[in-house]
Amino acid sequence: MRGRTDHAEQAPPETPRPLPEGGGGRPLVATMARWPLDADEGFDRRPVRDPWESLVRDSMVAYREGRTDVAHWSWTEDVLWRVAANGYSEEHRGAEAIFAYHRRLTRSSGGTFRQRVMALQSSRGPIVEAYLRSSASRGARRLSMPTLVIFELGNGRIRTITEMPGDPIAWGRFWTD
Repeated sequence: MRGRTDHAEQAPPETPRPLPEGGGGRPLVATMARWPLDADEGFDRRPVRDPWESLVRDSMVAYREGRTDVAHWSWTEDVLWRVAANGYSEEHRGAEAIFAYHRRLTRSSGGTFRQRVMALQSSRGPIVEAYLRSSASRGARRLSMPTLVIFELGNGRIRTITEMPGDPIAWGRFWTD
């Protein structure tokens, strides 16, 4: 007779299957919608005590990995991504419009548009700030500047994202054909 245990028996974790490889031996990743966002190794695993910051970080990680269902789950249905630059502004309402915005920037730059997370911080409230470095090229034109992205949360979900390029005039000129 077996003794009683206080721990439920757990099935061993599945061994992850390798992802199919794309060109250059790299794993294939979802490309339907991705934020061209780079982060230091471990960004997705670093401990975060603030629940607001944790929600934003998890949403950023999911979107950059192409897991749009997970990213979208953390957004309100009418989420707004606003680009605020002097004389250059645009708004994208809803997940599909946000996904289309990032696809357009990637396509317009021949795939060179990237943003890199430099810091993510919150003040234990419904505002989380992401400090990014944006870069891209279009022919002979080059873009390289800091960008502040402010996430506003309400009822436990991201409702407004405001992207503010460090040099709004250069940003507007770069993306204007």
